[in-house]
Amino acid sequence: MTTRRKLLAGAGAMAGAGLVGFQPAFAAIRPPVARVEPVVMSRFGIATTDPYRWMENPKDPEWVPYAKGQGAYARHVLDAIPGRAALEKRVASLSGGTEAVRDIQRAGDHLFLTVRPVGASSVRLEVQGPDGQRRVLFDPNTLKGEDGVHISLDWWRASPDGRHVAYGSSPAGSEESVGRILRVADGVTLTAVFERALFGPALWLPDSSGFFLNRLSDKTVPGTPEYFMKSVCWLHKLGQDTKDDLKIATYGLNKITDLTEVEVPIVLPSDDSKFALLLGVDGVRREVSIWSATLDGIVQGNPDWTKICAQDDKITGYAHSGSTLYLISEKESPLGRVLALNLAAPSLASATEVVPASQNPIESIGAASDGLYIQIMDGGPQRLRRLGKDGTLTDVTMPFDAGIYGLFGSATRPGLDVLLGGWLQPNSIWNYNPEANRFSNTGLSPKPDVDLSLFESQRFLAKAKDGTQIPYVVISAKNATKRGPAPCLADAYGAYQISNTPFLNLRTLAMMEQGGIFMFASVRGGGDFGRPWYEAGKKATKSNTWNDYIACCEDMIARGLTSPSKLTIRGTSAGGVAVGRAMTTRPDLFAGVICDVGCVNLSRSEVEQNGPGNFPEFGDPSVAEDYRNLIAMDTYFNVKDDVAYPAVMVITGITDPRVGPHQGGKLAARLQALPKQKKPIIMRVTFDEGHGMGSTREQIDSKSADEYAFTLWRAGAARFQPRT
Repeated sequence: MTTRRKLLAGAGAMAGAGLVGFQPAFAAIRPPVARVEPVVMSRFGIATTDPYRWMENPKDPEWVPYAKGQGAYARHVLDAIPGRAALEKRVASLSGGTEAVRDIQRAGDHLFLTVRPVGASSVRLEVQGPDGQRRVLFDPNTLKGEDGVHISLDWWRASPDGRHVAYGSSPAGSEESVGRILRVADGVTLTAVFERALFGPALWLPDSSGFFLNRLSDKTVPGTPEYFMKSVCWLHKLGQDTKDDLKIATYGLNKITDLTEVEVPIVLPSDDSKFALLLGVDGVRREVSIWSATLDGIVQGNPDWTKICAQDDKITGYAHSGSTLYLISEKESPLGRVLALNLAAPSLASATEVVPASQNPIESIGAASDGLYIQIMDGGPQRLRRLGKDGTLTDVTMPFDAGIYGLFGSATRPGLDVLLGGWLQPNSIWNYNPEANRFSNTGLSPKPDVDLSLFESQRFLAKAKDGTQIPYVVISAKNATKRGPAPCLADAYGAYQISNTPFLNLRTLAMMEQGGIFMFASVRGGGDFGRPWYEAGKKATKSNTWNDYIACCEDMIARGLTSPSKLTIRGTSAGGVAVGRAMTTRPDLFAGVICDVGCVNLSRSEVEQNGPGNFPEFGDPSVAEDYRNLIAMDTYFNVKDDVAYPAVMVITGITDPRVGPHQGGKLAARLQALPKQKKPIIMRVTFDEGHGMGSTREQIDSKSADEYAFTLWRAGAARFQPRT
């Protein structure tokens, strides 16, 4: 049953005096008064009242003015923090002072690189020839979209012979990629254009004559829950008109490839194989459906598909070379084992075990000409193992305790290139030589001009409510807490089996130079200890995610590293569950809360374009048990009228395709209207950013400065307190 009535609710209660850093000057303007139009709903015996459901409609005439008003108020508050401008200047010098190389591919006799030059806003695509000279192929820094918005390079892949590159770009961080083809010899862009190419990259045929590319349906409607459904995998041959592209796979195309509406079809060839795989990727779900067929049959339009596995078989990784298909299986071994089967007669039942399960979870695999490389998780740091062609399994010695952020190899080349990073080691490209059995730094990533010996990382264990030991890492300047508890920005994610791996964001040094520290919690729902760790923070067990976060914060406080008056917690995207529910569970424990493009209203996920793809992770609202779990993890519906919460900064980008901006808008309005809320609630809104994937360096710098200044302000740091 649904009823509606209109009334107005003010937010003036938040402009109180006598608060840390919140002076009357900040009351010069106030956040906009959001229209209240309660929707009362009962579902599976659970009653909810949603006063701001109208925000779910981006075409509502009051939505954009509301978002602009919130953004203006947030800028007024943040820009008035002393020290914020200087902080952003320092952040920019750290982020832009060194060239950054993110991805590489060796193809033909060329080396292709994604590079962000010194001082540049965005990454660009470069190629290095046999002579060692580099030149630019595509530079979005020189382009502008409609209304002057920035353009981002979303994905790219070079053909095996190195003569062409297919790439996708999009405006304003929207991730609405449009694909194109570049001729490497002269940098000319060919005439073919591929609209709705959100699920790149293009995957080239071994002979470089064309590629497979997934594109959204031409009947899809942006903003609807069906937006990503029924996408199509096409085969494009160089030189042909896109209208003549061959439809390879989509929902309902044939009975053998029984793809669901949600599964994204991806055709994966291998440079050394006459077989190709068809993957059915179900949103964010790690398990995949796989079919195989001969490449010739696929190209000719009469593929002889054989189904190898369904999602219930719990196959979470794959690689093929020649006629051998390698699979990561978690069905009988939750930490994963590697199976091999013959693609000439593919059958999961006849697969043999080639890498047994161990105490370390297997995360991914990749084929090279010298063997199979296996990426494993070691409680935070990641390592590699190598299965040689002779069946010998060896451990690869890593150059340091690292997070692995990219494996770049080919079935036709020995060894591989790896993007590695550590808690205090900047990301850099390393090459593994199997003959020498060692890593060497390629030198493609210049070393930043900063003295990292002044900083340290420490790993601790916190005891969760159920007794589980939860790891967390603290990064700080040496002796930062010698004089007592320090301002702290804590972070947790805890979803999709994504691990809390070592990573250095140079921007964080700016806050550490001001006496602040950072904490990164390996909460359940993540993947630090494999599937069991993940399953212990998912759906019915999701409360472990935010309770683990709380436990890590309490442990920090008990150790004297920080205090409730100096602690700000942050969560991004799916981490919105961790940060939001930690706030509503223990509002007394924190000085500040930052919810960055966060999932805070998951019980309404059915109305979002990215909702159905996330049902496997969080739950389907139309299923009773799932709905109860979703309500439990929904921050918005767990805000209480009679509670005063910490200062909160909600962050959203209007072009976000993953988490609807209305989620943050509803939460901000709800908190601002609370009768007992005295501490500031601000909603930082940008109109030329989305979920963050396509943000420029300057946009990331600005957001980082806002987060650090907010943290130091709420912690009472003297340099960041507005004058009376």
